[in-house]
Amino acid sequence: MKAGRVTLGTTPPRGMRDVLPDEVELRDAAVQQIVAVYRSYGFRRIETPALESLPLLIGSEGGDNEKLIFKVLKRGEDLDTALREGERELADLGLRYDLTVPLARYYAENHASLPDPLKAIQNGPVWRAERPQKGRFRQFTQCDIDVLGVSSPVV
Repeated sequence: MKAGRVTLGTTPPRGMRDVLPDEVELRDAAVQQIVAVYRSYGFRRIETPALESLPLLIGSEGGDNEKLIFKVLKRGEDLDTALREGERELADLGLRYDLTVPLARYYAENHASLPDPLKAIQNGPVWRAERPQKGRFRQFTQCDIDVLGVSSPVV
């Protein structure tokens, strides 16, 4: 790649990878088995969006979490206004870096219509804006199994 020019290539961006059919099928079979076992214990599948609000992802602490987030620029008039007013933060959304923050938001938003306790299982892609290393990718699949709404560790 030359400075100032993007060269179209056939490889995914650094830290990302294509997943071939055999591995997809193996992953699908593993997820089906995991979900079947947890369903037999009363767990239910949930889904959360890949994008969350940036303040939520950063949290009150900020710090290291902010370094993990792929930020998404504001769009349309919101971006125009931010540029015109010289705002420091031009992003308002971010890709989830794990499934825990979206789960907390999901529970806070929906707890009145969810079973108590909520036994939740979710899996899906997450993204981390960190330097890729051998065996560590910027995009990967995470499986998250949680119980919310009880104070006892035994359910």
